[in-house]
Formats: sequence, C-alpha cells, structure tokens
Amino acid sequence: MTSSIIDQVALALFASDGMKIASPGTTIQQSWDRTPEKHVVYRERALIFLKVMGEQMSGLADAEVAKLEERERQ
Repeated sequence: MTSSIIDQVALALFASDGMKIASPGTTIQQSWDRTPEKHVVYRERALIFLKVMGEQMSGLADAEVAKLEERERQ
C-alpha cells in the first residue's frame, strides 16, 4: 500500500507525540494501525502542517525569485 504525504506526515506527528505502544517489537506503524480512532485527529494536524509549510515555501520562493530578478536588472 502506498501512503499519501498526508498519511506520512500524520504518522510522523503520531510518532513525535510518543504514541508508540510500549511493547518490545512493536513498530510505529503497528501502533498506528492499532489506534484508528486517532487517525482523523492526526490527519487534520498533518493537513494544517502541510498548508503552513506550503505557504512558507511559497513565500521563500517568491523572495528568491525577487532577488534573482533584481540581480538580472543590475
């Protein structure tokens, strides 16, 4: 199964919150699979994270393009 970027970010947020089930041999993915009730919340957080990150990247790209255009005019 291929997961979307949203699913990957949701899983990363889940892991960063320390949500792994504390038992030997249990992976983050297994912990995630065992807690489907948390998926909606983490997917919502992932969407917000990606939206903010996208806006920041867009702003950075705009600034860099403006710098390049300024150099070309000189």
